[in-house]
Amino acid sequence: MDNKPSLSQYFSSTEVPPASQFFDEIGTSPSEMIQSVYLGENEANTTKTPNVFSQNVTTSFAQTKVTQELTFGNVLPTVSGSTSIPATSLPDPSTFFDTIGPEPQLGSSKSAIAAPPALITEAIDGLSIKNQPVDKEADRRRDAWIPSEEAAKTLLKAQSSPAGSFFPERDVLTMPGLVLEEELADALQEVAVKYLGVSSAGSRGVVRAEHVSRDEAGLRELLRTGYLRAAVNLTATLLAAAGQGRMHRPTKHTPRSLQLWLTRFAVMLRIKLHEPLLKEAEPFGDLSKPDMFYQFYPEAYENRTGSLVPFSLRLLIAELPGHVGKPEEAADRLYVMLDIIQRMLSNLQQGKTEDGSGTITEPDKLESIRLWTGRQTRVLHSIVNCAIALKDYRLASKILVSLEKQASSPAQKRALSSALCRLWLLAGHLKAAMLHLEDARETRHHLCPTPDVREYVDLGLIDIAYGKYQDAYNNFARAAEQEPTNIMVANNLSVCLLYMGRLKEAIAVLQKAINSDPERGLNESLLINLCTLYELESSKTNEKKLNLLRMLCKHKSDTIPNVLECLKLT
Repeated sequence: MDNKPSLSQYFSSTEVPPASQFFDEIGTSPSEMIQSVYLGENEANTTKTPNVFSQNVTTSFAQTKVTQELTFGNVLPTVSGSTSIPATSLPDPSTFFDTIGPEPQLGSSKSAIAAPPALITEAIDGLSIKNQPVDKEADRRRDAWIPSEEAAKTLLKAQSSPAGSFFPERDVLTMPGLVLEEELADALQEVAVKYLGVSSAGSRGVVRAEHVSRDEAGLRELLRTGYLRAAVNLTATLLAAAGQGRMHRPTKHTPRSLQLWLTRFAVMLRIKLHEPLLKEAEPFGDLSKPDMFYQFYPEAYENRTGSLVPFSLRLLIAELPGHVGKPEEAADRLYVMLDIIQRMLSNLQQGKTEDGSGTITEPDKLESIRLWTGRQTRVLHSIVNCAIALKDYRLASKILVSLEKQASSPAQKRALSSALCRLWLLAGHLKAAMLHLEDARETRHHLCPTPDVREYVDLGLIDIAYGKYQDAYNNFARAAEQEPTNIMVANNLSVCLLYMGRLKEAIAVLQKAINSDPERGLNESLLINLCTLYELESSKTNEKKLNLLRMLCKHKSDTIPNVLECLKLT
């Protein structure tokens, strides 16, 4: 996951890690054949696309500044007799980075809770849209959206006008374009050339946009192999060919063009190109203008209704402010989405279609309710992230408790109880955290007779809050016995060893995690932590960091946003 916390915050940074990372992933991850949808139970007859990356690409909020300078001393927990300890007295539990479910596995996961779909995985699914079977009812259900009153008037005019006689005003048009026009270079290759030399870096193969076919198949190949900057370059070529390369020019939107924008935005978000991403997303607004609907193009789509916009693109744009330190603005956008979804669900409960314009059969009604209830849950998860970023823990708890009550399986209920435990740990309310931990343990008995990785991690976090680092280490070690390749657990073990003054052992744990599974181990958070420990051990760390760079060149493509930052090279 992006923005995972690092040990370096204890010694140099004035930033706190994002709380949202705990709550990006709740429930399991079924998907439709065309567009993934974040639901609580696996959908029947669906196929899953494996995650492209060894860590999730889901969105989490940008780190927020604090006025107090963080040092190793002032983040140690202070144990008191009070049941509620101020959050400033505790190490941020997100130091022990984790998601609601375990990290995604390269093979089959032992957990009943699967990781939710990554944005780029969803984009790959969407790029295959032309190969999917046609199902008009499924299309209507997936694309349903209620237009605003103003948009509805324009859509009615477009449909009622004779062919070729409808000429809309510019202010009802969405006119996006490319801001990031220059070609992005392979960031890892540039760093390798600078620090290892041309000869060493030359042995690493580099894939560029011109090396693949200039179509969706080529784009999928770049995403699959992890050449993300090349993928951004190819989306620019494809969007320009679709007539959407320049801003403020009228253009015809299609499901394909919007899927390309989703792919481009998802990749830019992953590699943290926030500034150009915000500028390119701005013309879309809230995606409510009439040319975002099929009804705007009656000659092309006949009687088809609904939105051209993939749901994932709608959610990504709503969340964008949260990635640049504006969670309140993101929450406002998300509540607008939530209101429309709730209106759609109300229509469905009354036997109407989502937009209320017609009736629907009982089987289709049940399928639509299931789909849109899942999407409502997905929006609620994002609102929880905003609430945590705003330190509104009561709102976050209220939403999670409501989802817990609605959970349709023990696995879902247990995951949400675990999330609530970590939420209250984050807030410094240990008594509440313990209560939810007990709820999670009780539900776990319905799934398996003995503690699993999730439970051991929760217990370890509780121990950390109480300053019991040896007990925390023991719990994380038990988790590691069950999942030896779990990178999150390895990181937690290392942090505990550091707190206990066992620096060399802490380094050895992270080195072993990387050497035993380079594909998973060479991720941003672990690299930052290991390089920070190297600097604590000795001032002569450059060669060790360069060895990590050599491993990156050997095992990774171009998925790490900032190699210099991860390796702490100057």
